[in-house]
Amino acid sequence: MNGFLEAFKFDPSRPTSLLYKKTSDGYELVGAMYTMPKRATEDQLNARVPLSVAMWHLHTNLCMPQRGQLRSADWNKFGLKGSIATQEACDAANGRFQPVIFGWMVHVYPYEDSADKIFAMHQHMD
Repeated sequence: MNGFLEAFKFDPSRPTSLLYKKTSDGYELVGAMYTMPKRATEDQLNARVPLSVAMWHLHTNLCMPQRGQLRSADWNKFGLKGSIATQEACDAANGRFQPVIFGWMVHVYPYEDSADKIFAMHQHMD
């Protein structure tokens, strides 16, 4: 629901998602993610969270396995961390190519000790 509302009004107290890291005894809250529709302009992104501070990003050129093959898929090839990044390679692997998924997103890690870590794309694992 917060993701839908983000398209209309920014409320920093209502992130689209909370970000957790797995620990030995469960999960630890490490940050939050805010979103904007993929049609948002640079000016709109900059007005929400300045581009000079934060790294807004999109997930692009994603190849997913066919729906019935998710459990047996080679996740070194498919998915967000997969090696396949073109329509042609995805077709050859019998995957489902997505030029852009989701919308714009920015991650905030408020417990970090510097601005470059607070607004990083991925949490720093020191």
